[in-house]
Amino acid sequence: MKICWNLTNLCNEDCLYCFRELYERPLPLSDNLVILRKLKTVGIEGITYAGGEPFLYSELKDLLIYAKGLGIKNNIITNGTLLREDNLDDYLPYVEKITFSIDSPSPYVNSDIGRGKDHYEHIKRLIPIIHEKYPNIILEINSVVIRTMKDEVDYMFEAIGREKNFKGVSKWKISRFCPLRGFAKERDRLFGLKDEQFSKIKEKYDGGQANFAISVRDFGEIYSNTIVSPRGSLRICEDKEEITLVENLLTTSTTEIQKKLSMGVKHV
Repeated sequence: MKICWNLTNLCNEDCLYCFRELYERPLPLSDNLVILRKLKTVGIEGITYAGGEPFLYSELKDLLIYAKGLGIKNNIITNGTLLREDNLDDYLPYVEKITFSIDSPSPYVNSDIGRGKDHYEHIKRLIPIIHEKYPNIILEINSVVIRTMKDEVDYMFEAIGREKNFKGVSKWKISRFCPLRGFAKERDRLFGLKDEQFSKIKEKYDGGQANFAISVRDFGEIYSNTIVSPRGSLRICEDKEEITLVENLLTTSTTEIQKKLSMGVKHV
């Protein structure tokens, strides 16, 4: 079983269509280590750390080391801006896969959407360094498609397809804007893709090959994730709404957590 753990609601970018938690604050390391042990006990074999921006969680390194020691595979979804050549060794020896969020190659577009004008160039410089130093780490790119930027998919394909810097990337995931929570839920009417718009993108790119595999994901695949929230609750989606399976993983027995998982998880 795998799970997505939104370690923190904090982020150093301000994307207009983000679906991170707006109000929950992260737990201290001591509490998260308890949660980690319980997740291992109930059969979790892989964790994808997300946020917010997971590298803003100050004890991320300690959590990764502990999880790896338990035999859990660590994956990270990140905007990449807090990773630098001089701190890679702090984290990457304990990581199986990194997914970088890039929605546009344009500094102007990235500035407008809240990512910052240097976002794309920073990751473009970083990926070959990671690939050379840690060749066994799986590198992926995820791009969120919103209504006002639906043509940006074509620009992204052209950019990452021709850039030699992206030769270490194994997959490009194109994800439909998902109005699950936070800003995204509030702004669904502005950013939500119509079905026919999404279908055209999926028909054009899904399963395609460049220097990497291409996967186009509807928001149903995001809804299928099992989530640990920043404050330590366990959640799934049902009818496009998040429901809480376990209110507090810290105070709930592993027997009860296992029971809730077996009852509530449709896809893990």
